[in-house]
Amino acid sequence: MSSRVQRWAAGAVAAAGLVAGAGPAQALPVAAGGTSPAAQATLRTDGGSAAAVRAVTDVPLHEVDLTVAPPSGLSAFALPAPSTTGPTLDETDPDTTASDATTPDAATADRPHGSDRVRTEPIATSEHTTLGVSWADPAASLAVQVRTRTDGTWSQWRALDDEVTSPDASTSEAQRTLRGGTEAVWIGDADAVELSFPATTAVPADLELTLVGDAATDGVTGDVTDGAGTAAGTATTDGTGARTAAATTTAALEDGDVGALAQASSVAAPAIVSRAEWGAAPQLCAFDVASTLQFAVVHHTAGSNAYTSVAQAMAQIRNDQRYHQQSRGWCDIGYNYLVDKWGNVYEGRAGSGDRPVIGVHAGGFNTGSVGVSMLGEYGAVAPPAATQESVARLIAWRLASYHRDPAGSFWYTTGGGENSRYAAGTRLQLPVVIGHRDVAFTACPGERGYAMLGAVRSRARDLVGSQMVNPYLLSTSLAYGAGTAVASDVVGSIGWTLTVVDRRTGVELVRRAGSTGPTSGTTIAGWDGRSDAGVALGAGPYTLTMTGTDLVDGSPLVPWSQNFEITGSQNPPVVAAVPLTGSLRYEAVDPARLVDTRATGGSLGASSRMDLKVAGVAGVPADAKAVALNITAVSSAGVSYVSAWPAGQARPGASVLNADAGRTTAASTVVGVGGQGLVSLYNNAGSVHLVVDVTGYFTDSGATDGYAPLTTAARALDTRTSGGAIPAGGRRTVPLAGTSGIPADATAVVVNVVSRAAGYGNVAVVPSGSAPGITSTVNHVPGRDVANRAVVPLRSGAVDVNVAGSAADVVVDVVGWFGPGGTQRFTPVAPARAFDTRLTGRQLGDGQTRTFPVASVGGVPADASSVVLNLTATRANAYATYLTAWGPGSRPATSDLNAGAGADIANVTFVRPGTSGVSVYNNAGSVDVVGDVMGYFR
Repeated sequence: MSSRVQRWAAGAVAAAGLVAGAGPAQALPVAAGGTSPAAQATLRTDGGSAAAVRAVTDVPLHEVDLTVAPPSGLSAFALPAPSTTGPTLDETDPDTTASDATTPDAATADRPHGSDRVRTEPIATSEHTTLGVSWADPAASLAVQVRTRTDGTWSQWRALDDEVTSPDASTSEAQRTLRGGTEAVWIGDADAVELSFPATTAVPADLELTLVGDAATDGVTGDVTDGAGTAAGTATTDGTGARTAAATTTAALEDGDVGALAQASSVAAPAIVSRAEWGAAPQLCAFDVASTLQFAVVHHTAGSNAYTSVAQAMAQIRNDQRYHQQSRGWCDIGYNYLVDKWGNVYEGRAGSGDRPVIGVHAGGFNTGSVGVSMLGEYGAVAPPAATQESVARLIAWRLASYHRDPAGSFWYTTGGGENSRYAAGTRLQLPVVIGHRDVAFTACPGERGYAMLGAVRSRARDLVGSQMVNPYLLSTSLAYGAGTAVASDVVGSIGWTLTVVDRRTGVELVRRAGSTGPTSGTTIAGWDGRSDAGVALGAGPYTLTMTGTDLVDGSPLVPWSQNFEITGSQNPPVVAAVPLTGSLRYEAVDPARLVDTRATGGSLGASSRMDLKVAGVAGVPADAKAVALNITAVSSAGVSYVSAWPAGQARPGASVLNADAGRTTAASTVVGVGGQGLVSLYNNAGSVHLVVDVTGYFTDSGATDGYAPLTTAARALDTRTSGGAIPAGGRRTVPLAGTSGIPADATAVVVNVVSRAAGYGNVAVVPSGSAPGITSTVNHVPGRDVANRAVVPLRSGAVDVNVAGSAADVVVDVVGWFGPGGTQRFTPVAPARAFDTRLTGRQLGDGQTRTFPVASVGGVPADASSVVLNLTATRANAYATYLTAWGPGSRPATSDLNAGAGADIANVTFVRPGTSGVSVYNNAGSVDVVGDVMGYFR
């Protein structure tokens, strides 16, 4: 069945000197060329002269197909009324309306209200069951009246109220081409209508009458009751059988209907008829969603209460949606929910079940509200008890999700609107549950509908029970070391649990518990800013969550969460420096984690330092003079760098790794032990988590192993040519002792590890047989080669290559080894910068080699046999390139660092310097190169 939109270009329908009853009615043609009797509708004046109205001709009948087909398998059925337990609510016969209760006399039945009006001739409605009138200017107002004819009898004239509610200005819906108009009115079985307009008002030239018909109402003969006298969960139907409330929940739904809820609630959701079940059309634009839900607005649709089945209720909702989408230009039906006279709840605007979707129901007050409309007219009669109970349950469910007290109040700044009682920008305090008339010039939700709101508020609060109301953090931006507290109203007595989770890692760092009784706006839970490990939480983003239970019945509270940030720097007092000792031998240890700030909460903020205990822990003796570390930067807030040096000394201008937002970066280094057995770590910018593992130490007593570089790097593994990529969770054992110039008694190797993977993850090169997950050597960057050099102890003469996250190709090159036969001993230095091409303005070009002096840098002697050099590539313009560093002789075929545009990459190298220093080769594009000396062997 189609709906028909009759368009009048009525022009300025003006009246001059009209007097009520001053002459016969004048009939004037409105549209020429129509193809149905309805097209011959005319405007006429009651009590005016023919000259008072200007005829408009040659305006074609405009038709829009609004055929509404029920969804597959949907039959007309009756839904039961919800339970009406709770406070006594006023109820009158829902099938009686104000218009039904009043029998007009012959004069008022035939004459529009007011004498100076024009009206149409009867317009046949055929099977159409809903009408509305619209015009182009959304801000215009037109006092339209309507009467209907059923079985030869005309109803009294009734006002067809202007529906000047409009989308909030901040929403995308407000940018659409919108039309002004009246409310949509259900006319049911009427076979004709007449419209009336003020003769003294210019009738818009683009006036449209929309008639909407719905085939789903055909053949519906059974009456539906409100369940009075029947068992709970049953209702009389039209022959399709009883339908229980549970059967109205949804499985696969469209448009984000009532599926998994984004917000938990302490109140069970009422049974909801989904959009799929009542036959909704898709919304016409993307959702507008508020940040929270603050209040509820109660409406009535102001249509007849004489609908007799759930099928007819659904038809009204479908017709209302079609009218607002097709004739008014809205994205969807304006209400978030509707409730019929039997208490059945229907989801309105798409997505309202799982988020605070912004409707169009109370101009200037749409954002942050849930609009609930009762299907019918409740001026002279009260909504039935079942309707009131469902409205209360629905409001309790939605508001409890956002910690609102249905019996409370709130402050709101209105967005204004054509029909708003308050100008835009007005800040006012309102009840959390209001009627439409509280904020707009309207009678909605009717005198008796408005009178029920007190009972609805009380019932909704009873349903919500004990809860936190409007909780908030006293501060959402904390300085390092500061705490905060949660303030809230509390209804009832509750036990609470406070947790703090690092948003970067998902790790819970804080868990505290307590209880509180009823209170108003006071602090209910405090937190001192420290983790359960006793560490002041470092800079970064966090989430504080409050959960709990009702101390009376044990029911859970609705969880509440608030994000907050910690900013600022942390720099402990500087310890006394100790002299660095040289000529050290190496001792391998099983890799051990010294710190993981993700677990303790001690992330480093901008310009922040932490001092890490490295001597006397994890198998490293208290008299260790230097340590081999693997340092990993995780969850960096942006571009930064990390430095490492002996504690107590001045912070160097050198770095050991460079970090970027969203990239986990690992780097190995060898650093001297400072005062009190500490190594200092520094983060330059933003915030970052650091993970530090130790793989060995250097000492001048007890250890017997020296270092020996290989003349040429030996490729120990290349999965591209042998064995294929290592899968996620896979392990490959690589024997090294006794191969490629590595003696059988070697205790550790210096390896360069390169990974290439399609996704995120890491490669860990560890002593053979070690449990996976202890440490990582290289962290994948999808689609790129990533390299890191590490000192790895041998076990049974071998290492294991473990891959986590994403499968990866892995290349392992051995550049040197430690063991009894090694002759070179290590001397740590205060990290010192040897070269930085950014200072000269001469980048290393495509295929170019440049030699940089390193002798005397940081005290490196001229006879040093190897230099521990941290090499950094920055400002590369090629998507991918690599750097190779070497001393005398020809360039090796292996790389020391893999880099590319968009990231600063660092890697440590053990390189034998030539007479002129260290040569560095760049494979592609242009790149700046920085070299920092960490120590030397000789």
